[in-house]
Amino acid sequence: MKWSIRARLSAVYSAIVVVVVVASAVVVAVVQEGMSLRRLDEEIARQMLTLQAVMHTEFGKGLNLEVSAEEASGEVVAPGRVLALLRRDGEVLAMWGHPIDGAWRPPVDADVRFHTITIGAERGRLLSERVEHDGFRYVAAVVAPLADFDRDMGQLRRSLLLGIFSALALAGIAGLIVGRRALRPLADMAEQARTITEANPVERLRAPNPGDELGTFASSFNGLLDRLASVLQAQRQFMADASHELRTPVSIVRSAAQVTLARPLRSDGEYRESLTIVAEQTERLTRLVDAMFLLSRAEANGLPLVREAVYLDDIVAETVRALRVVARERGVSIEMTGDDELLFIGDDRLLRQLLTNVIGNAIQHARHAVAVTCQRTAAVLTVRIADDGQGIAAADQRRIFDRFVRLSASYVGAGLGLPIARWVAGAHGGTVTLESSTPAGSVFSITLPDVSRQDERQADGVSDTAGAVRTGTLNEV
Repeated sequence: MKWSIRARLSAVYSAIVVVVVVASAVVVAVVQEGMSLRRLDEEIARQMLTLQAVMHTEFGKGLNLEVSAEEASGEVVAPGRVLALLRRDGEVLAMWGHPIDGAWRPPVDADVRFHTITIGAERGRLLSERVEHDGFRYVAAVVAPLADFDRDMGQLRRSLLLGIFSALALAGIAGLIVGRRALRPLADMAEQARTITEANPVERLRAPNPGDELGTFASSFNGLLDRLASVLQAQRQFMADASHELRTPVSIVRSAAQVTLARPLRSDGEYRESLTIVAEQTERLTRLVDAMFLLSRAEANGLPLVREAVYLDDIVAETVRALRVVARERGVSIEMTGDDELLFIGDDRLLRQLLTNVIGNAIQHARHAVAVTCQRTAAVLTVRIADDGQGIAAADQRRIFDRFVRLSASYVGAGLGLPIARWVAGAHGGTVTLESSTPAGSVFSITLPDVSRQDERQADGVSDTAGAVRTGTLNEV
């Protein structure tokens, strides 16, 4: 059985109150018992002094020990007390006062200072002293029965026990009330949370006091809702953009098929033309679906990196060589310059995808030329891609890394190249940024950590690995 928070708060509150009350009751009982015993001991001591004073007075009258004891038994009156005078050998000279077991005798071997004794079925408080005066030696004893004391202590304990049970009941009730009032704002916020759905994602929790713990919880929860709403909006936008991108090639394929099938007979050229259109659009669909699948796996952390020792300048050179054909078709020249021997540990396939996307984007927007520069700087490897295009408007510069963003109608592609490039760079600990953009052109910068700047032992191991890669004897590290 699981207790509710309210029940647990009530139980804890009650337990704390009971512990405090019990501890207080124990302290009160102990202190009260000690104080009562001290008062009783003081009274017994005064009676002892009175008894001895009377004996000394009788001795002064010239009376012997036996007669003095007999006289004292008539003069000293102590209701509810037992007084005794004995010889040192234990013979009782006189014993009077409260009736006790006749077989009991006070001890005569030594002084007994305020000791609790048992006489038959009764408890008593004993004070016994060995006295010597004017040559007379005797033992004086005073006993105070503890029946009244025990009765008062029992009544006190019963009162304290009743107080403990009363405190427990009150603490339980108070704990339930306090728990209900303390948790009411939380229950209200839970009810508010039930109203927040995907159809009403803008609703937020409201706390009675924004400055207390519940206010902090509500603020943190609202922040979580804001992030989830942002993700939900991004997903919806992604679905809308993807649907829009997929609609065009699908419509073209469907139209081509419908037009071709509108007449029973077509020439070979017409069939070939229709199939060519279908092939082009399906290729476009394939590229789009592959890019979307890559982004989806990347965002779901389902695309692990296959790290290899590679030379970044070699990958850049091979990418430039592969894209030079595309650039030549557009009348754009592409050149590569800069440092070589740029050792890096990363996923060769994804790094090629990164460079292809960024350099291909530059070719799409260039007028005449694209320049690619490789450089090793402080702890980073940098690849700069500069084009001589028309530049990117200031209002669009923050959007270029968003998915499905195409800044010109002539752009070939779905607008996923730069988002994929940004993810690949981030997965390798680097960045892709728009370094500058003017009407004379734009410069994109790819930065990756320089593994050769690590400690000497790691650098030696990477160098050996890189040498193997150069000779084609090692593919993965």
